[in-house]
Amino acid sequence: MQLIVRLSIVAAMAVLAAGCASTATTTASAGKHLVYRDGSGNVIRVFSYPDDALCRRVESMAGRGAQCQREPAPGMQARATLRYNPPGVLVEGHYADMARCMTDTATMSPGVQLINACEAQ
Repeated sequence: MQLIVRLSIVAAMAVLAAGCASTATTTASAGKHLVYRDGSGNVIRVFSYPDDALCRRVESMAGRGAQCQREPAPGMQARATLRYNPPGVLVEGHYADMARCMTDTATMSPGVQLINACEAQ
């Protein structure tokens, strides 16, 4: 009987440890703000997605200059609202300056629609 109790305790501790480990990993890599940097490392645009999962999907297609982060990058001076179809979600785009915003939103990628034009932040 003592062996069964010990095995139950060990199993419960293993499940608890696995849950803590997976939570820590998920939290450490979580982020819903896709930050784009130029070749010099300067932030040029940030897209704020509704959740980490969508950010990660876009990040995988965006290339090396983009990375999902928990916090948006500071210092953005312009913004625009975009709709991604599918899945039909609104995404706030933040840009280093008004010129970058105007250039980036002049022509949209297939499946992306400009909802609110560039404005100062």
